Amino acid sequence: MNRKAAMKLFGLLGLLMLLSCGYADRHRNNSSCEQVLVDSLAVRVQDSLFANVHYSRSQVLDALTQVQDSQVYYRLLALYGKTFFVSSDFDSILYYNRRVKEFSRNASQSPESLQSPQWNDVLSDVYNVEGNVWMQLNRPDSAITDYKKAYEYRLKGKKLHLLPDICINIADAYLHRSDLAHTASYYRHALFLCDSLNLSEHAKFPVYYGLGQTYMELRDFDLSNHYYELAGQYFNEMNVGERWTYLNNRGNHYYYRKDYQEALKYMRRANVLVSSYPQMVFEQNFIKVNLGELYLLTDKLDSAQACLDESYRFFSGIQHNSAVHYIETQMIELALKKGNIAQAETMIARTAPVGHLDANMLTIRNQYLQHYFEQIGDYRHAYEYLKRDRHLDDSIRSERVQMRVAELDMRYRQDTIVLRKEMQIQRQAGEMRVLKLSVFIGVLICVLLVAVLVWYMRKKREFLRQRFFQQINRVRMENLRSRISPHFTFNVLGREINQFNGSEEVKHNLMELVKYLRRSLELTEKLSVSLQDELDFVRTYIELERGRVGEDFVATVTVEDGLDATRIMIPSMIVQIPVENAIKHGLAGKDGKKELSVYVSRETNGIRMTITDNGRGYLPQVASATRGTGTGLKVLYQTIQLLNTKNKNDTIHFDITNRSDGQTGTQVSVYIPFRFSYDL
Repeated sequence: MNRKAAMKLFGLLGLLMLLSCGYADRHRNNSSCEQVLVDSLAVRVQDSLFANVHYSRSQVLDALTQVQDSQVYYRLLALYGKTFFVSSDFDSILYYNRRVKEFSRNASQSPESLQSPQWNDVLSDVYNVEGNVWMQLNRPDSAITDYKKAYEYRLKGKKLHLLPDICINIADAYLHRSDLAHTASYYRHALFLCDSLNLSEHAKFPVYYGLGQTYMELRDFDLSNHYYELAGQYFNEMNVGERWTYLNNRGNHYYYRKDYQEALKYMRRANVLVSSYPQMVFEQNFIKVNLGELYLLTDKLDSAQACLDESYRFFSGIQHNSAVHYIETQMIELALKKGNIAQAETMIARTAPVGHLDANMLTIRNQYLQHYFEQIGDYRHAYEYLKRDRHLDDSIRSERVQMRVAELDMRYRQDTIVLRKEMQIQRQAGEMRVLKLSVFIGVLICVLLVAVLVWYMRKKREFLRQRFFQQINRVRMENLRSRISPHFTFNVLGREINQFNGSEEVKHNLMELVKYLRRSLELTEKLSVSLQDELDFVRTYIELERGRVGEDFVATVTVEDGLDATRIMIPSMIVQIPVENAIKHGLAGKDGKKELSVYVSRETNGIRMTITDNGRGYLPQVASATRGTGTGLKVLYQTIQLLNTKNKNDTIHFDITNRSDGQTGTQVSVYIPFRFSYDL
């Protein structure tokens, strides 16, 4: 795309943004508009986070380079840090969150804006994500501290519907500490919030499978199964992370019931699920630990070895000591079952308790150490570990009984509080009936005042409407004057070229250039054009650039049979910009044969356009003088985002990658649904 065309399309997007924000108080409305765009971006990032984390991250980076308001910038920075959670890059999350918190503490400008509900929501997100990081690193105490801060900030924010999610996180952290009374309390508080905020039943399923896990720890398998069945009704509505959690917890339910075959079924489903998402590396290795233990218990020793070795390498690399300790415990029993006493001795010598260890993990380790000493004939130590195991088992049973009593007591106290609140509500309802009469009189007076106000506002609105139409007429005249000049220029150029007496080839190229400039002006004035018009424009551009690229340049433009290019509408310049980038940044100056292909084919309910070259390849992180400013692609991305917000069910997908067929070069893939609407 030439600079003039790019500026026109950028201007159109700017006009749309201006109209959405209003004309009055320009600085304040620009900031408000940026806040709206951040909200929209956050929704899109959340939707595409698991499918394409790198694309989501690039969207936030692009937005960071464009915002001017510092509060909006740090809000985007918090969103950018959140994208690293999917790829388990915890250091990056903590780094970006620390910058946001430092800004909140140190910012001296507009302190009242940093106490606004919107900013409290940002800080709540920051502390909630940090709590998730501490949970992944096996630090539940730190997680609880951050989750409770997130809850306090959320109470002062606008997104109250997220309060149950934070309660669920706090409950999960207490569950990790084996504090089941507080676990059940926070899960039930989450249910209470769902009902108080009138949230849908869909919002409750994480609470259901959390309660299922709680009662599983209490070994109340009937009640545990009841809550898992409630959660399972919403399985098809869960996102990938929620599905993984449900399948893993359901597998644990059957594991503790010693139904290992049923547990394997759920763990395998969880493994298949996350295998389709390369960025979910933490979850992939976590489920392999569980699979390794189940394979060990069912005597599938080779499968157990493969799963435990792979997960051991990952958790050792990120220094997750609790997971490493658990895997090494399983490897002791695996070595014993294989008859490798020396390997078992190595794992026992290497393993040392670190941090918080679950009582179930200690029980399993005592059992495996007992097996080890039995095999080497040291029955005195074997008996010692048997006694430890029985003592720990008695302690766990006693603790579970105490936890069950505490959980029932806490539930009773909560029910009592609710009953008192209901009595207070009834008392207040009686007082409200007394106030109704006085309210009725006040309303009657207000109606009279409103009638007068409506008459005044109608007069004022009529005046503003007249002034608005005057502004529209003035803009139309300015737009007409801006169009007359380019078209007049093209007409004069065409007439002069027809009278040109030089080489026919030069004359032909000049005529093609005029045609290209005229079509460029026409296409950039539209949001959508027919596929035929776009491809004709591309062919003209390729012919004009053929001499610049060289003699070994081969370009093909192909449309699959059965597609009517005159009836299919696409965004303007969506093919031209990738073709121009391929020639300018990939093929120009390249030695040897240079190839460029544009292929349009049918795909399900839309078309797939593929632009492929054999140039230098796609290196977005490398900046050089030959790569340009990226303005064309940036405007194209913004246009697609704008159109996709109006087509939430059928969206355009635009991807740039290096070729995957073993050759050097770039491939741009664009999917456009047939029913895509360009009516803004």
